Amino acid sequence: MTDELVIRKPQASEYDGVRLLIETVANETFRDLFAPNPVPLKFKDEDWPLAWVAVSDEKIVGVVITNQEWVDDLWVLRERRRQGVGSRLLAQGEAEIAARGYRTFRLRVVRANAVAVQFYLSQGWQIAREFSHEKYHHAMLEMAKSWPEQFE
Repeated sequence: MTDELVIRKPQASEYDGVRLLIETVANETFRDLFAPNPVPLKFKDEDWPLAWVAVSDEKIVGVVITNQEWVDDLWVLRERRRQGVGSRLLAQGEAEIAARGYRTFRLRVVRANAVAVQFYLSQGWQIAREFSHEKYHHAMLEMAKSWPEQFE
């Protein structure tokens, strides 16, 4: 793809598009985990200004949301994976967490989502622990990454 990729805050008029992107990717990724029902997603409108979006050709193709030391969400449209979108969004999220003063970053990922687990491992994250999801009881991984000292 030769389209320029821009990472920026979403505009209020784009919040529905961000929500739709997350619903689309979550339902593709986890449809078997929650079959026959859709993935149970709950959105808080106050979270959208916290997001960063990846935009290509005026279309939102990915989103990352952080909170304290956590990467809460990272979603990339299937057709834009393996093109650097996720890496750029994750780097933005890590930088945002570091700017808050945290030196260890954390995230949770469904253990069965092997593609995501491998992606995070390739980005320098490590598995910190395995646990059962508190509500749905499927296996989860907590992953962590330390901010490199050269950036201190």
